[in-house]
Amino acid sequence: MGSLRECGDGCACGPSCGNRRTQLGVTVRLRVVRHREKGWGLHAAEVLRRGQFVCEYAGELLTTEEARRRQGLYDELASVGKLSPALIVIREHLPSGKACLRVNIDATKVGNVARFINHSCDGGNLHPVLVRSSGSLLPRLCFFAARDIIEGEELTFSYGDARLRPNGLPCFCGSLCCSGLLPSEET
Repeated sequence: MGSLRECGDGCACGPSCGNRRTQLGVTVRLRVVRHREKGWGLHAAEVLRRGQFVCEYAGELLTTEEARRRQGLYDELASVGKLSPALIVIREHLPSGKACLRVNIDATKVGNVARFINHSCDGGNLHPVLVRSSGSLLPRLCFFAARDIIEGEELTFSYGDARLRPNGLPCFCGSLCCSGLLPSEET
């Protein structure tokens, strides 16, 4: 996962500064589409160029304890097809590797279009980036086009290299390197 620094409330430059690429919200046209096996997916409704900002992953910020509680409930409901959870855990390690900042974002009930971005075992066409803004304590998870994306193409990224659970949810990404199961980990 990449990282990026932007100007923010802690800067004197003002809101018209060019170093605030992700702070204007979604400026590209996107479309939520229903897939037969995957459920909902997010598609480009226009051509997206490599490096272009697409959207931020927005949702409720949770404590680790609450994230673990919800993940247990979500796993149970998802296994019987009653829920499509959208809880993401971001870990940002210090250069020493000994400590990390953990941010839990749950877009299951409160979120934006990014909650519809599906997994792809081949890494997908979006690049997740942690964006830090001056004056803000927590980073934000933003998505940029990893390559040129054609209109109508589904937007995807890799949910991570976490351990696969033998009884995990099936993956329907369709990539040549598909593992058959969605990545998951203990929160």
